[in-house]
Amino acid sequence: MFTNPFFTSDGKPRIVRGVTVYTGSARLAEMAARVGFETVWIELEHSPSSWNQAEAMCAAIEAAGAVPTIRVANWERPNVLIALEVGARIIVVPMVNTPEQAREGVRHGKFPPVGERGYNARTRGVRFGIEGMTGSLLAEINESIHLFVQIETPEAVKNLDAICKVPGLSGIFVGPGDLSMNYGWVGQLNRPEMVEIVTNIVRTARKAGKLVGIMVAPGALLTAAIEAGAQLVIVGGDIADVSVAWQKLLGSVTG
Repeated sequence: MFTNPFFTSDGKPRIVRGVTVYTGSARLAEMAARVGFETVWIELEHSPSSWNQAEAMCAAIEAAGAVPTIRVANWERPNVLIALEVGARIIVVPMVNTPEQAREGVRHGKFPPVGERGYNARTRGVRFGIEGMTGSLLAEINESIHLFVQIETPEAVKNLDAICKVPGLSGIFVGPGDLSMNYGWVGQLNRPEMVEIVTNIVRTARKAGKLVGIMVAPGALLTAAIEAGAQLVIVGGDIADVSVAWQKLLGSVTG
């Protein structure tokens, strides 16, 4: 039986915290889960990791008690379908600018009658078919999968209300890096105008009944997003965190 990661066992909403694994390492994915992060983000948009690596990471994350999240390359069927079949519970689809694109993600990610996800009884995503492929199991899996679409452009912000109305969509995920670039404030994630845009996105989506996620380091933007209602927060990653730690380590040794 799947549980909803966005609620505690007694039904109270909770913030799901995560870090990104860019390197394809199942060992680091497991370690992140054992540290205590509720989810681990498997990066497949900006990473050369393979589907075999993603499946191994999903297994390691679940074994350590966390929920696997995969960001796919786009909303096309092979990416959404295979991400679910290797075991992702949260899917993030990047660069979604229109409700039509969002509907494509739902179409490929949910079994009928919600979508048109393909039938395959031998994958991790359906427990290898060991329990049988029944209507009740498919309904349970539909309920357990959380599909997020990423808002990263002014066009997506303009279409946010329509995107939020797409049936079967669990949430909106804010991409502040691309937003900052597209608004001409590259990397200025804590800029007041950025904070206002992001918090407006969060409030609009929450008002529409959607979950909201964001990937950003701790700081003014993260704090504001959480206060506005964001529940999925990705706050670090293996490459970024190790690079900082190694620079600090190198600086502590005099040459």
